[in-house]
Amino acid sequence: MHEMVQESWMRFNEPLEGIVNFMYLDVKGWVSTGMGNKIDETARPNSAPSAAERQASLRLANQLNWYDQSTGAAASPAEVASAWDAVKARLDLAPQGHRAFEGLTRLRVTNAEIARIVQQKLLEMERTLVTRPEFSSFAAWPANAQLGTLSMSWGMGPMFRFPKFQAFVASGRWAAAAEECKFNPDEGTIRYRNKLDRMHFLLAQKIADQHLPVEYLVIALDSVLAVQHGLWMLGYDPGPQDGGDGPKTQAGVRSFQSAVGLVANGAWNDPATQLELAGALASDGWTIAG
Repeated sequence: MHEMVQESWMRFNEPLEGIVNFMYLDVKGWVSTGMGNKIDETARPNSAPSAAERQASLRLANQLNWYDQSTGAAASPAEVASAWDAVKARLDLAPQGHRAFEGLTRLRVTNAEIARIVQQKLLEMERTLVTRPEFSSFAAWPANAQLGTLSMSWGMGPMFRFPKFQAFVASGRWAAAAEECKFNPDEGTIRYRNKLDRMHFLLAQKIADQHLPVEYLVIALDSVLAVQHGLWMLGYDPGPQDGGDGPKTQAGVRSFQSAVGLVANGAWNDPATQLELAGALASDGWTIAG
């Protein structure tokens, strides 16, 4: 994948998955941590593991460097197993989200460790993708198409089957791929991911049409969603990247405007604001498309 895609991945994915330093159960009852990193080999969702599935899961969990937040000491395999069992036993808490598990164990991983396992998973997904005929030229794709495809893979796994989408990306028809990239359930953060993925495939089409460098991420500040995304990637908080011009988005715009010395009117389409935002993104490595 292009270097900019890899470097942008954590920031891109953070509002869609969060960064969690402890073990928790996802909505399917699988023990997870980090940025949606599953450490559970239980075959059936929302069920207790067999003895073999538990052992396989513990091998995964012990690939991470856990520590006791009370003492700072490195956790032993037995402590990791105890924490894993304590979390897995609370399938009743899975619908409540990761915060319900924060006090169940004292084990934690650092943000640096999360970054390591996220990058490891990202590279593993890419290696799987490129073994498939439709994705064999992935390395030469526009950066935005790479980002959108990796985002889909993060949500569904790199062996997802979307025949129309696969045919379109294989032939470089990025705008057509944009209309076939949505996956279900289209709700919560998956809804936001679907919107962002679609936008990135449309931007990949701009790269092709305008003969822009494929190795850099492109953005066109022509919509609320694009401005939300640009602000987020620069470190500002526009609220959910949903394409809606609500109070949180306006607050994020005002924060940026104040930082660059503009009148803080909160208007995403203010010409001076868009000019400053384009300049800030360009300085951060983005290509600005018309």
